[in-house]
Amino acid sequence: MAGFRAIIFDMDGVLVDSEPLFLDAINRLLAQDGVAPISEKENEETLIGTTVDETWRQLKLSRPLPLPTATYITRYDAIVRRMMMEELAPQPGVRELLETCNRRGLPKAVASSSRHDWVDLKLAAIGLTGAFDAVLGGDDVSRGKPEPDIYLKAAAALGRPPEQCIAIEDSPVGIAAAVASGAYTIAVRTAYTRNLDVSQANAILETLEDFDRSLLADGPQG
Repeated sequence: MAGFRAIIFDMDGVLVDSEPLFLDAINRLLAQDGVAPISEKENEETLIGTTVDETWRQLKLSRPLPLPTATYITRYDAIVRRMMMEELAPQPGVRELLETCNRRGLPKAVASSSRHDWVDLKLAAIGLTGAFDAVLGGDDVSRGKPEPDIYLKAAAALGRPPEQCIAIEDSPVGIAAAVASGAYTIAVRTAYTRNLDVSQANAILETLEDFDRSLLADGPQG
């Protein structure tokens, strides 16, 4: 199928390689309380693709954290903000794909499980503030991924039915949300999701540099 008229990007793992940063921040905070760190495997299986609130809810269940969940979220917010501004860079192929959309007049959005203010900060850190027609974070919908709400809302913001949109994701949770919305879903492999099942996607790429431009319409009409 070809002629899609909009692209909706996940943020973490698709636009930026932020999973190592998040894992590092979590383990720094756990170490402060003498709590065992989480492994890459545990991160892959339980945390990737979830909201911050859900991440710390899961950690509170699996570890003897002595402080209220809200305290950890506040501390996590501070350390992640600092690290994002210092360490993030766009993933390979991102800028080129955005330029293709611009040339063809195709709208584009971000649909992330991260908080909206974090999404804005990440876009600023990689020089893409204002590059998208719509930006949504996990706190912009009542039900997060794997529910389809954020993709439905992003498609509506772009003025396109989901069936005319391509969604680009990297995690099973995000892929499930995109597929449920009706969008054509592309999975991009990352070091942190390489071992996860992304077979529900319509196509799988090693990098956005491999994106097939023939999937895109030549213009916004229709």
